[in-house]
Amino acid sequence: MSALAPLPALLAAVAALAPAAWPAVPLSAEYTLPFVGPGTYLIFGIVLAPVYAMVAAWFLGDPSDRFAGLLGVGYLAGLTTVLWGSLFVATLIIGAVFF
Repeated sequence: MSALAPLPALLAAVAALAPAAWPAVPLSAEYTLPFVGPGTYLIFGIVLAPVYAMVAAWFLGDPSDRFAGLLGVGYLAGLTTVLWGSLFVATLIIGAVFF
């Protein structure tokens, strides 16, 4: 007998209880918060994980150069600011022209 033998019975019991016990979750945009959604967690938690590791390695790795690390953080902050600023300006222009 394997350790996964009770799993199908457990899944069947959960599936039988699901429609009655769980509240209905609307799948519309009104349910989601304006900024924090699943995509936010995906981008900042998973997609940017290599960037976090890179920045940590700049300061914690061997050999580490504090000036080069701060220069890299400055470049990342500058690139991010330019990206988000240009997207904000483009959004304002699109809103003024088309809406």
